[in-house]
Amino acid sequence: MRKIKCLVCSGKHFRKGYYEVNTDIDIHSIAYNSTTTYNIPSSFTIAEPIEVDTTIHNETITSSNIDFRLVSEERNRFSHSDNQVFVYKYICEDCGYIMSFTKEVKVISKKEENEQKQKVSGYDWTEFGKEKE
Repeated sequence: MRKIKCLVCSGKHFRKGYYEVNTDIDIHSIAYNSTTTYNIPSSFTIAEPIEVDTTIHNETITSSNIDFRLVSEERNRFSHSDNQVFVYKYICEDCGYIMSFTKEVKVISKKEENEQKQKVSGYDWTEFGKEKE
């Protein structure tokens, strides 16, 4: 992996980032129908009323995501499907510029750099390289 510099401010401290898209569709549909028929004067007689109850319950649950697709360079691009490409996002800690790459890049944040410096300065190097008797 290679190190990068910000295109805007030439900063060298980045943090990894990503877009998150949540799409949830939750549809509940309920329908209540009630029909009552009473005696109607006619050639025949209905002795009791007719009552009809209808209940409809629909439930729809949907989720989605975002894919980045690289457009095919084939001559007849409709005969070939586009390739899915993973996009890596890095945010400059100095100016906030977001850079996108299709390959992962080694980046270091200010916090990680300080932790590494503290770790290295915490080692006792006085006996390093000395031969034991």
